[in-house]
Amino acid sequence: MRRRFLCATCAVLFITGCAGPVRYAPAPEVALTSGSLDLAREATRMVEARLDQDGDFHPGDLVRLNFPYMPQLNTDQRVQLSGSISPPLLAPISIRGTTAAQLQAQLKTLYRAKLARPEVSVSLLEYNRPPPPPEIFVLGEVVKPGNFPYRDGTTPFEGIARAGGGNRDADLSRVVALTPVGDKLEARMLDLSATLHGSQRPIDYLPPYTILIVPPTGIARDVDRARQIRQIIGFNGVNLGSSVTLIQP
Repeated sequence: MRRRFLCATCAVLFITGCAGPVRYAPAPEVALTSGSLDLAREATRMVEARLDQDGDFHPGDLVRLNFPYMPQLNTDQRVQLSGSISPPLLAPISIRGTTAAQLQAQLKTLYRAKLARPEVSVSLLEYNRPPPPPEIFVLGEVVKPGNFPYRDGTTPFEGIARAGGGNRDADLSRVVALTPVGDKLEARMLDLSATLHGSQRPIDYLPPYTILIVPPTGIARDVDRARQIRQIIGFNGVNLGSSVTLIQP
């Protein structure tokens, strides 16, 4: 069934000749199978859930503060509805929207006035709202599109190989990688065919929740790289309401 998808609003375009917000809807003649639509929806849901994770801490999480040189101060605390915890010897502080590394650095600064050795480690013992499991998605012209468990060191080549490799219609010179960065997505076009033909360009590693999209060779090659990326995203039914930054390869 033919559907139209409104693709993401591009917050910033770092491509020559393109600037400002752009909305893109693929041509109505683009047809998508129900299986690819379901996978695109799942990829959209998973990535948006990841982008909604504002920092590492949420109300109800159980946080451990460990003081290696002052173990009597060690404490486990629930994050309050206000987003605050009450570290020993300090006034309550809000940790909403911060990462564990940021909180650890903040506490070390605050404890310099209190402790001779202000070392403290932060760990999250229990999630009140568990983050989605880290996965990667491979869509488009591959043998078996799907979602796959993420592991450190995954490359675009491995991701496509886990999806059975490109099919006979695949264009590996214009693979699009959608990657969550902070509360936004970066869209980057990768020329994997150049690497296969001996290019010395360093191989990228994929972060978790990356969506790899392998386009068909039939998509028009436009000089406007941003337009190509939007067309490839729209062809695969990816509908992300979050801001997307297009990165020049």
